[in-house]
Amino acid sequence: MTVRRYGAERRARGAAAGALVLVLALALTACGGDSGDGADVAKETIPATQVCGGLSPKAARALEQISETEKFEDRYYDSADTLKARLHDADRRGGDKPATCVIKPDVADPDESPSKMTVIFEEVERVPAPQPPAVALTTLPVGLLAEGDDAQADLWFACEVPGVGKPVVHGQLLYGNRPRDLDPREANLRVLQDLSHRLALAMGCPRAGDVPAY
Repeated sequence: MTVRRYGAERRARGAAAGALVLVLALALTACGGDSGDGADVAKETIPATQVCGGLSPKAARALEQISETEKFEDRYYDSADTLKARLHDADRRGGDKPATCVIKPDVADPDESPSKMTVIFEEVERVPAPQPPAVALTTLPVGLLAEGDDAQADLWFACEVPGVGKPVVHGQLLYGNRPRDLDPREANLRVLQDLSHRLALAMGCPRAGDVPAY
């Protein structure tokens, strides 16, 4: 059987005009760290189920498919309380420091793979129009819109806040293009879906922003 290797289908999307941007971190406590001061100390890694505060078993398998490894490091910032306060307090919205979850796959040859996967959440003014079918994106019927290619995934969901309205949150997973044994497009989206669901629950979004667990 011939194994098809998928290359880049990178697409560009313009930023939404007039968007009120709020970069959100994953609403979980930070983990990961340096393994030690000595050069001979083995690097500490974690399984896919523990990155960014935790993934479901299915989402963890999707992450392993994307990265073609089973060991990772991660770094992320902020907390659920901070994120919730920002979303509920107009005076604190639009912070100037990016808050992200960075996943570092432990690959045998870093020169052959992107060095990190970055997941970012931000508040935007509106959901963009879906890309035309000719762009050949993979889509999922979750949230307000979910679509992705082999380099990234994007998901938008609404989080109703009493007295504020329904801010739209945009989640994005970026990993970059490289040949892989399996098509990564749906796997990209599934990892982002699981992280978005957990974020929406931690933020108190009704029905988790209509993003189901994966």
